[in-house]
Amino acid sequence: MAEEKPANGEPVADNVLVVPLRKAVIANGDEVKELRFREPTGADIERCGTPVSFEWVAGSDVPKMSYENKSMFAMMSTLAMVPPSTIRMMNAKDWELAALMIAHRFFLPD
Repeated sequence: MAEEKPANGEPVADNVLVVPLRKAVIANGDEVKELRFREPTGADIERCGTPVSFEWVAGSDVPKMSYENKSMFAMMSTLAMVPPSTIRMMNAKDWELAALMIAHRFFLPD
C-alpha cells in the first residue's frame, strides 16, 4: 500500500486512515480539516457494534455492502478519538465518504 499523506504532508502509518474534510469541524477543541481513524479492534466492535455487513450476490464478484448508521457513527468517534459532537458536525458528504473509506479499508474481506 502506498504511503498516505494528509494535507500537512506528514507520512501516515499503514493502520491509520486519513479522511480529508470538505468543511472543517471542531475536534477536541481544535478546528481540523481531516480526521485520522485508527484500525479497529475486537473491543471496538464489541463496544460499537459491527458497522458494516456484506452480502455476496450470486454471479457478482463485488459484494453488496451496507452499514448500520448508529454503529458506524459510534465507530467513527471511537476510531478518530474525537467526541460524538465532532462526528455530528461533519458535512453529510464528509460523513458518507468517511463511512465508505472505513468500510473498505478496515472491514472489506481480503
